[in-house]
Order: sequence, then structure tokens, then C-alpha cells
Amino acid sequence: MSTPKPPASNPAFSLYRQPALLDRTAHRGKRLKRIEGFALAAPMNACFVAVGEWAEVAKEYVIGFVPGSAPDAQGASEMSPVALLGLRERENLFVEADGRWDARYVPGFIRRYPFSYARTGEGQHSVMIDLAYEGLSDTEGELLVQDDGAPAPQLQEMMKFLDAYEQEIERTRLLCARIVELDLLKSVQIDVTLPDGQSLNAGGVNVIDEARLKALPDAAALELLRNGALGLLHAHLISMTNVQGLTQRLGRRM
Repeated sequence: MSTPKPPASNPAFSLYRQPALLDRTAHRGKRLKRIEGFALAAPMNACFVAVGEWAEVAKEYVIGFVPGSAPDAQGASEMSPVALLGLRERENLFVEADGRWDARYVPGFIRRYPFSYARTGEGQHSVMIDLAYEGLSDTEGELLVQDDGAPAPQLQEMMKFLDAYEQEIERTRLLCARIVELDLLKSVQIDVTLPDGQSLNAGGVNVIDEARLKALPDAAALELLRNGALGLLHAHLISMTNVQGLTQRLGRRM
């Protein structure tokens, strides 16, 4: 099986089919119907999860780390945390046939759709929207941009969410950079055996090496404890117990 990758770096699949900057003139009067299902995410076998979500994500999903699409300025591989949503390519085991998301918690990466932020300058972001989203309408749903060009209430609420999410993305980037700097990751193979005896392997996923974590110098361990990172890393380690849950979900579909 191929390695699960974060959607942003996976050319085979993206939630956003026609992303465009939201324009207060061009999109004035546009309306948006609420998302009623998640069928669009059915081919997504992993998605990015920010550190602020890990406590909730760890209750239902496996959290792993995968390489980014390009090395950083120093030539080191950037790592991104993802929730594993499936064990095979283009299969999300949390999306049912009717589009229902079969889990209590839906990751923020999914919940922000059809919106996202695009970096338009140093420290500046602009709202993007997927123009291919079927719920975008001239007549139905809640107003996005008011007649004076100001964001309507629904868009204001989404922008608050996007602001908070961008801050979490930055926190996540910094934590992952520190994890790489401390050399705490190891590559593992996720081997599962289905009820019919069939074996599957999801290679290329990185996890925290507990032995290396325990062997950290006192100063580094204290740093991780004081800044809250140690608890996050333990949430990740606990999430690995959800591999069996993924296996059971796949077995029910075969």
C-alpha cells in the first residue's frame, strides 16, 4: 500500500477543486448552503490535524507524521501531523455511503471547507473559497458578502475560525520542527490483519520513538513539559491504539 499523505501535498486528491480568492465585488450577493455531508472527502485517506486538536483526535483516530512536499531552508524534511482516515489509497473509512461522517469529532481541516486561507503577504492572509462547491448559490443559503462589500455574519464566523486555525497551524509547524530537531521520530510499518485473514501494510508513517523521548536530556524534557508539548506527544502515542479501530472499519467494508 502507498503511504498516506496530507491532502495538501497529494496531487492525486484535493478537497478544493476550483479555489479562488473571495472577492467582495465579484462574490457580492453570493449565498452558501450548509454542508450536509462529507462525500467529497470519501477519497481522502489522511488529513492534516493541528496540535490544538490532538487531544480530541487521539480519542478516535491514529495520528502519524508524514514528510512535507519539500525540505526546509536548511535541507531538513518538514513533517506534518495527519489523522489516518483509511488504510488503502483513496478510501476514507470515516465517510459512510450516504456522506455521513462516522465519528464524533470532525477534523478542522475538513470543517473549514469550502473556505481556507491563502498567504497574500508577510503575515497577511486572504479568504479563499472553492468555486466548485455545489452549495455556492445566487438564491439559496446564507449570504456571504453584504451589499456594502462587508462580510455577512456567516462569513464573519468562518473568518474567526480560520484566524484561530492559522494560529494552530503555526503552533503545529513549530512543534514539528522541534520534534525533528530533537530527532524523536522513527518510521514504522502499520501492519494489520483483517477478519478474513488478508494482510495490509501502510508504510512510511512516522511516530514518536518512546525510547528517544525518555532518553532526552533533562533540559529538553523540561522544555517539552513546560510548553505543553509533552502532553501532546503522549496524546499522539495513545492514538496509536486506534489502529485496531481502523482495521475493524475496513473489515466491515470488505
